[in-house]
Parts: sequence; C-alpha cells; structure tokens
Amino acid sequence: MAIEKHDKENSGGGRPVAEKGEHIVARHLIEDDNIKEEKNLVIDGVDVSGRWNTFIISRVDSDFDRSFFEEIKKTVVGSRINRCWQCGMCTASCTVTPLYRRFNPRAFIYMMQLGNLRELKKYIDVAWRCVGCYKCSQRCPKQVNPAEMMEALALVMKKYFSEEVKTKLKLDEEVKTIYEDMIIGHGRLDLAKLHTSAMQKSGRTKEMLGKIERGAIFEMVKDGRAFSVLRLGKPHNWSSSKEAIENYLHKLKTIENSEAGV
Repeated sequence: MAIEKHDKENSGGGRPVAEKGEHIVARHLIEDDNIKEEKNLVIDGVDVSGRWNTFIISRVDSDFDRSFFEEIKKTVVGSRINRCWQCGMCTASCTVTPLYRRFNPRAFIYMMQLGNLRELKKYIDVAWRCVGCYKCSQRCPKQVNPAEMMEALALVMKKYFSEEVKTKLKLDEEVKTIYEDMIIGHGRLDLAKLHTSAMQKSGRTKEMLGKIERGAIFEMVKDGRAFSVLRLGKPHNWSSSKEAIENYLHKLKTIENSEAGV
C-alpha cells in the first residue's frame, strides 16, 4: 500500500480543511490526542484527505479496577449499576446534556462500571450538573435509576478527588449558599434575587439598568408575572419543614467535618 502525504496548501490544492475530528459523532467525548488524521493523504493513488482518513486510537482499557464497581454497587444510590446495558436512553432523555455536551450519564455510568477513575477525573467540572428531574430514571428500560447514579458519581468525585472538587466548585459553593439561604428563609426561590445575583456574578451589572432589562420588567408588570414573582410568602407550616432541613444540613456538615478531620 502506497501512502503519500501532500501539502496541498503549499502546492495550490485549495480544499477547505475541516476541524480535527469534526465529523465524529459525539466528538466531545474524544480527546484531541486520541484522534489521528492527515489534512492531505493519498493511499494507493486514492485521495482520502479530510474525513476519510480520520482514525480514533483504541481506548480499550484492560486494566480496570473491578473493586471500584463493587464499591459503587454497595451504596444506596448506586446499587443498580450492574443493570445498565449502555443503551443511552438516559443521555437521550437528559435535560442537562443539550446545555453541557460533556455531561453524559451513559458515559459516566460506563466509566464507573470499569472503575476508570482516570477518565472520570476529567469530568469534575460537569459531573455535578444533574438537576434531578428524573426523566432518565422514568425512561430507563433496565430500572437503573440513572438520576441516583449521578448522585453516586458525586460521592465518587468527593471521595477520590476532594482537592480538585474544592478548586473546581468554588463558585458553585457560593451559588449553593444563595439557594440555601432562600429556601431556609422563605421556603421557596426568589426568582428576582436569583436573576440579579446571576447578572452581578457574570459582570453584567450595568445591563440591569439597560433598555432590555427595563423592557422585560415592563412586560412582566403588564402581564402580571412581576406580581407573582414578588408575592413570595411562605409555604403552609413552613417552620416544621425548615427545622427538618436545618437538621439535615447540620448532620451533613458534621459528617463532612468528621471526614475532613476537623
């Protein structure tokens, strides 16, 4: 087999060059270093430039840790991991994946099945994105309960990569505090405050006084949504629920301090 590599850009070829691996389905799951392709390549006289010479380096990992799988299986939220047959229904149903393509429940479960901590570590920044809508669990044909598997994933991240998690999730901890204060204080989210906080955090404070924001407020007043947002109040018998939540958070904090040796 004769293989020739040509520099068409210098020889006047002129074919538009695609981004590396852009024709691969689920390209976001493959690292650049695992993709091999030549911009201009001729094999046995046939021009296979572009997508035709894209190769993915084997990612077979024969040295996986089975004990990790057993560890996940023993947890309450991960006890059904052995049922997953990787159909992908969870990822197809996920409400987060369209926003964060690297958040892939099917892939996360697969990595946990293999005990591939090296790969899981690459997703510390997105592994926490599950919003708990349970659409995946409703549709899973094997009753794996992927939503709870994402909780198991969070436990894994905190246990094995605690330092990286603290670094990556510094901002999320601040957001968590905002939400906790609202829930405990009022029993529900204050959408107006959340919007204001988001604008401030993203450095868009000036936009809050701009034409677009003023127009949005005017429209909300006209259709009545502004009043429903501001009409906060507290849920019925909120004091009991509030006490239960505070007790839970206190217990959680005690466990975390104990694990950290504080």
